[in-house]
Formats: sequence, C-alpha cells, structure tokens
Amino acid sequence: MTSSRPFLYLSLIWIPFAGISQAEQLKNRKDPSNPPPGPAHSTGSGGSAPATPASGPAASPSGVSSQRSVDPLQILKEADEIRSPSGSFRMRVAVESPGEDTWEFEIHIAGKDASLIKTLVPKREVGKNFLMLDADMWAYLPNLRRSVRVTLNQKLTGQAVNGDIGRMRWFGDYKPVVESETTDHWVLFLTALRGGLTYDQVRLWINKKDFHPLRGEYLTKTGKPLKRITFQEYKPLAGGMRPVSMLIENVQKSSEKSTLKILEMESAQFPAQHFTQASLQ
Repeated sequence: MTSSRPFLYLSLIWIPFAGISQAEQLKNRKDPSNPPPGPAHSTGSGGSAPATPASGPAASPSGVSSQRSVDPLQILKEADEIRSPSGSFRMRVAVESPGEDTWEFEIHIAGKDASLIKTLVPKREVGKNFLMLDADMWAYLPNLRRSVRVTLNQKLTGQAVNGDIGRMRWFGDYKPVVESETTDHWVLFLTALRGGLTYDQVRLWINKKDFHPLRGEYLTKTGKPLKRITFQEYKPLAGGMRPVSMLIENVQKSSEKSTLKILEMESAQFPAQHFTQASLQ
C-alpha cells in the first residue's frame, strides 16, 4: 500500500469577505432572531424612556447560556470536514490499548456512508471484517463463516467501538448548539438526530482560529459522560491539517484508554459492488 498523506478520520464552499477569515466571518454573523435594541423613544417631556432590553441568550442543554452570534451547523460542518474529509480513501488505522494487543485495520471508504473494514492484526482476528452502510453494520465471523448484524456502539477493542472505526460522522447525524465560548474556542453540544448512532450526545471543543477539533466528551442520553477524546498530532494530510492520533479515555476509569492512529491513507476509487456483504469474506 502506498503510504501517505491524505487523511480521513471522519464541503463547504466559502466566498469570504476581503481580508476577513472564515472564523471571523462566523463570529461576525448576527442572529436575525435576536436584533439589537432600537433607539430610545421620546416620553413627550424631553426625556427618553429606557430601551426595551433585548432577550437574553438561549440556554444550552447543560444550562449554560450561549451567545447565538454564530451558526453552530456551519462550525460543525467545518470541523467535521477537517476531521473526516469528503471523498473516497484507502486507509490503514491502528488501535493501541495498554495491556492489550494492537489492532490494525485496512479501511476502504466511499463518501461518509459506506466503509469496508478488514482486520490485519492481531493474526488470530484476521478475517473478522466489517461492512458499514449508513448506520447499519455487519461483521463477518470466520469461525461461523457468516456475517451478523452488529451495532455502532458495540466494543471493538480497548475503548474503541465499531463506530469509532466505521462511522463517527458529526455533520448530518447530530443537531448542534453553541453551549459556550471563549476568545479561543467554541463548545458545541450535539444531540443525535436518530437512534442507532455511535453516541447519543457529544460535547466538542473547537478552535476558533482554524476550526480544528480539540477534544470532546461522549455522553449517554441522560447526559452522563462515558468517554473523553483528545485530537492530537495535527499533520498536513488530504489538503489540510488533520488529527492523525486520537486518545480515547474511559471517564470512570482513567487507566482504561486507547489511541487510534492513522498510519496510511491514499485516495482511491471503488466500484459500487465493493460495499456488499460478499466483500466481507
């Protein structure tokens, strides 16, 4: 396999104003539903009545107020494209967990809705392959010589679940709101738009300067944190700076962690029949 280079793991056409960055455009974009208060009105006696105060910022799922001066969908789309660019790719990915065997996979991806995952290491697991179509996933079990349905949130190895390898798309799968922000980053709170996705809720920290995902939390439907993810080692791949190492940690047991690494990646084209259960064997 040709090593590389472009990365996926996990497009918007901008027409920027002259001299203004994409991030600044988002920050300067006003919410039409929350206009500034109008001028004071005359009281008829030379004084002015105080202007009606503008409504306060919307509350986030965690109860933290957020300024709605940015489009959370736009932020999410930019961040998702950095982490998981659109296109078709052939990748090699490793999952390393302390005290456990390292797993390696060859992943064929067509867009963001189809992937074929073949286990390369450990040797005893070779032949255990996975097919993902939209949110549906199958695993081929060599000992049974047949494929079975599996879920995206089912454990794969260490702290990685099937969806961490096969599908962890944000844009289109989750509804985002801006939960809070600082001068440096936004915090988005994502709620799954349907059942069966890898995680029910996600909280993301996204850099305002370049839309790079910084870290995140995966939560249950009730908001209980399950895992933390840290996006590490940004490198130039697939035409942009992308994270090639992601640390996944168990919130309840910090000693339980896994690192997902992108080892190789190259652009590739696959025929439609490639993403069928016949390709699992």
